[in-house]
Amino acid sequence: MKTLILALSLLFSPALLAEEAISILWNNLAPGSAGLAVETNVNLELDGKKVIIPGFVVPLDGQKSGYTKHFLLTPQQGASVHTRPSPPNQLIHVAFDVPIKIPDLQQPMYIAGILSVKSEQAGFAKTGYQMKGIEAIAYPVQVSMPNASHRAPTRIR
Repeated sequence: MKTLILALSLLFSPALLAEEAISILWNNLAPGSAGLAVETNVNLELDGKKVIIPGFVVPLDGQKSGYTKHFLLTPQQGASVHTRPSPPNQLIHVAFDVPIKIPDLQQPMYIAGILSVKSEQAGFAKTGYQMKGIEAIAYPVQVSMPNASHRAPTRIR
């Protein structure tokens, strides 16, 4: 089902069709065994690749405005400065050239961009990846009607 949703997202995203993005999930970022140190358990094959991944946005700027250019992308809902951050190989520091609209911090989004394997301190957490953001796509939500299917993703930027 997740693969189908990712595929549908790409169909509704003309900017991504120009150069095909690799759809990834969070387990792709930590390919090694559980015994490896999280700082070294990163996927070097993804370095420099155009990817699209769903996740939750934790703004590092402009949180009150509903727009952000710099944020952490995390697999967990509710991540903030008040909770323990995910391990570095499960955090992506994303930077866009222009601010993107974040409709609801409680809902996931698809973020597409060029992924780099690069460790850094970003805000309150250490990240194992950086991404040059290209596009933000709203995550399809369940429509509360009988026999309803997921609605199509909405382009944010």
